Amino acid sequence: MDLTEGVGESSSPPRSFGTFSNYDVRSDVYNRFIESGHEEAVSNPELFRELLDSHFNRLPASYGLDVNMDKIEDVLLHRELLAMAKDPERRPVYHIRFLEGNDDQQFISMTPFPKTSV
Repeated sequence: MDLTEGVGESSSPPRSFGTFSNYDVRSDVYNRFIESGHEEAVSNPELFRELLDSHFNRLPASYGLDVNMDKIEDVLLHRELLAMAKDPERRPVYHIRFLEGNDDQQFISMTPFPKTSV
């Protein structure tokens, strides 16, 4: 039985890993945070690098291909959401933001955010 992942709402189109074999997205993300003067990255570069490496190591290699280099702060947001989701009492975890499209249309992008305790 040959199983192939389909392309749907929650999956990216299939990509070839061959062209990216020598590209290290972790270093690029790290360098962009340092260059932008991101407080956490600049205050303790070694710890920040360890946190980024830990985040990338826990995810499949294809995660690096989906990183939007124009929005590297999403990597930290994703890391934070995954950390919050570790606690079963805080699940589901969401993050919501508005996106603008063509003709001034507005879209809502929703990523899971923490439950508040009652």
